[in-house]
Amino acid sequence: MARDDHLAPAPEPAQLSMRPIVIGGSVLFALAALVIALIPDARDYRDGLWLWACVAGVVLGILGLGVMRLQKAP
Repeated sequence: MARDDHLAPAPEPAQLSMRPIVIGGSVLFALAALVIALIPDARDYRDGLWLWACVAGVVLGILGLGVMRLQKAP
């Protein structure tokens, strides 16, 4: 078996802030909900399924921000 002594060590994993990603996703869901609410055919499609999916996305994003805040609290 060959030895891997010549390989460089693996880099440390990058620490990314998830907050901007969650906020961006929530804003996109809110904009989609606004567009769907303004278009009657989209709003009435399958009893408002797409509108409620967007509302759920916004609510889950807000809950996610709260969970992230609790996890960072000392």
